[in-house]
Amino acid sequence: LSSFIKNNENLESFEITHGTTPEVVGFLVDALERRSGHPLKKITLNYSGVKDDDVKEMMSFFMNNPSKAPGRICLDHNNFGDNGCFHISKFVRKSGNIFKEIGLRGNKMGPCGLRCIASALTYHATSLERFSIGENHKIGDPGVIAFVEAFASYSNSIPSHLAIEEINIGPEGMKSLGIALARRSYPIESLHLKFNHIGDYELMSLLECFRSNPALIPKTLDLTANCLGHWGLVVLSDLLRNRCCSLERLNMANTDPVPYDTVSYAVNSVKCNSTLRELNIDTCGLADEKCLDLLSSVVCDTTSIQSTYLSNHTLVKFGNCSSREISLFLAVNSNPNKSLIARHKVI
Repeated sequence: LSSFIKNNENLESFEITHGTTPEVVGFLVDALERRSGHPLKKITLNYSGVKDDDVKEMMSFFMNNPSKAPGRICLDHNNFGDNGCFHISKFVRKSGNIFKEIGLRGNKMGPCGLRCIASALTYHATSLERFSIGENHKIGDPGVIAFVEAFASYSNSIPSHLAIEEINIGPEGMKSLGIALARRSYPIESLHLKFNHIGDYELMSLLECFRSNPALIPKTLDLTANCLGHWGLVVLSDLLRNRCCSLERLNMANTDPVPYDTVSYAVNSVKCNSTLRELNIDTCGLADEKCLDLLSSVVCDTTSIQSTYLSNHTLVKFGNCSSREISLFLAVNSNPNKSLIARHKVI
C-alpha cells in the first residue's frame, strides 16, 4: 500500500478506516516523502488507533514539507488528546491556509486542546470550510467558550461548517456560540448539535442571540436527538416567522415529543417562511394524521384562492413523510418559479 501511494501520481485521496497496524502513520509519512507529483487532496485515518506521537510525526513531516500536505485531513475516532491537538495547531500556524477541512471527531480532546487549535485557526486558516470536533466528551462548555473566544475579533473566520455533536455543551456554551455567530457579517452554512442533551434553556440561549438579526442564523441547524420542549420550539418558531430568517434546513428528528398545540404553532410558522427548504420533525409529535393534515394546509391552504397563494411554496422536503398528498405539494414547490407554483396549486 505504501508503495502504491508513492508510485501512483494520479492518486487524489487516501483512506484507512478501522486500521490495525500501529505503524500506519510511519508508512504513510514514508510514502508521502518519496511521492512525486501533486499532493493528495485528502487523507483519512479513522478508527486507526492514531495517538499523540503519531499526530506529532505527521504534522512534523508536513511542517518540513508543506507542499505535500493535503487540503483535507480527517482523524476521527482515534486515541489522541490535547498533546496531538497542540501539534496540529503548530502546523496550522505555519501553513494553515492549506486546510479546507479538519475532522477530529471522537478523540480525547479537552478544552485546552480545542483552545490551542482555535487560536491557530483564527489567524492562519482563513480557507478552512469544515471543522468537526463532535464526540469529544471532555470539551463541554469550557471548550466551546474557549473556541469562540479565540474568534472574538474575527468572527468571520469561524469555519462555515461546524460539527460539535455530543460534546456535553450547556447553556453558557450555547450562548457564547450564539454571540460569536451573531457577530459575523454573513451566516455560516451549517451548525450540527446532535446528541447534546439540549433543552429549552440551552436552545433559547443560542437563539436569543439572533433575535435582533435573524439573517445570521446558520443556514442549516441540526438539533437531532436532543430534549427540546415547548418554549424552545416557540422561540425557534418566532424566528422562522421573521422574513429575514436565513434558515434553509432544520432537523429536529428524534427529539422528545411535544404537545399538539406546540407542534401546531411550530408548523404554522413555516407558512410565511420563504427560505426553509427542508424540515425534519420525525417522532417530535407529527406522526398522527391530525398533524399531517396541519402540514398539508401549510403547503397548500385550500380555504380560499388567496390562502392558497399565501401558502408555503419553498419547503421541498419534510423528513420521512408518508403522506402522498404532502409529497406531491413538496415536489411542486421545487419549481423555482414561485408564482407558477401558486397557480398550479390553485388549479
